[in-house]
Amino acid sequence: MQQQSFDDILKSIPLMPPDQITILREALPPVPAKGSEDRQESCLLERLKFYFSRHPVCPHCHSESIKRWGQKSGHQCNRCKQCRHTFNAMTGTPLAHLRVRDKLDAYVECMNGSTTLRPAARKCGVSLNTSFHLRHRLMAVVETDHYGDLTGISEEDETFFRECHKGQRDLPVPARCRGGRIRRYRSKPDAGLKHDAVKQVPVMVACDREHHVIDAVLSHVSTDEIHEHLCGHIQAGSTLCADGHLSHDNLGKRLGINTKTLVAKNGQYVKEGVYHIQTANAYHSDLKRWLNGFFNGVATKYLSRYLAWKRYLKTHIFSEEGFLDQISIHWVKQHLV
Repeated sequence: MQQQSFDDILKSIPLMPPDQITILREALPPVPAKGSEDRQESCLLERLKFYFSRHPVCPHCHSESIKRWGQKSGHQCNRCKQCRHTFNAMTGTPLAHLRVRDKLDAYVECMNGSTTLRPAARKCGVSLNTSFHLRHRLMAVVETDHYGDLTGISEEDETFFRECHKGQRDLPVPARCRGGRIRRYRSKPDAGLKHDAVKQVPVMVACDREHHVIDAVLSHVSTDEIHEHLCGHIQAGSTLCADGHLSHDNLGKRLGINTKTLVAKNGQYVKEGVYHIQTANAYHSDLKRWLNGFFNGVATKYLSRYLAWKRYLKTHIFSEEGFLDQISIHWVKQHLV
């Protein structure tokens, strides 16, 4: 093979989707594995370092004019000739300053959605605090990733989670017992409500029949916020099904698509035999069983990360290699594209 053709293939690897990377990996001959006693770096970090070495760029000013600047903690350091900042391949990413690098690959296996913090800590041989930070580092990497736009018949609906300050020492509100009455909006509590009324946080979920999901934590259920999260993520010609909430009245016009409104109070659950929001409601039910049942609730400040994690698990068949590929693709898009 000519050198130019080989270089073109190398440049196209960071832009490949996970399925093509899997096919390429299967076509390559197996590489002899090193002994566990000689392995001090994770496969994920080695992969990211390889991508960075092929296309080095400054994470501060995005300049390609850089030079090597020694090594530190096993990482190759670089210095930008323009802004004169020093950095390495992990600078500016959630994986920066990671100390237990040899445990990262083992912890990726625990990101299958069915392993809580303590079993993951015992499996990887780390403390509970380290297990928590490793999980959130990996969730933060894929927090903003989307896996395809909505097409065809799409559904949109909101659900609510109780505001939770789990794990927080300085509570912004008085402590309360489990349960209590709920308060969905940011209005002042009525005289008839008890003092333990709990604010609920709205979560928007939009999905289609091809298992594409778009979700977001909202500050308030409004047309502007829903439009902000859906704009550019629904293909032209699609049909959006939603309930009769006021925020959905002009949503179709602003998105430039057709809408089907279903009013449950009038017994409208299905229109024309195909238009409904049961897929979105089923996703709500599965999401709540996962967050409130399996994890016993999550802190509101981390809710968007858990939504992204669930979105990945819903749209992919989990595997360690697949999750590593997704993190690599995210890193490439952030640094090299």
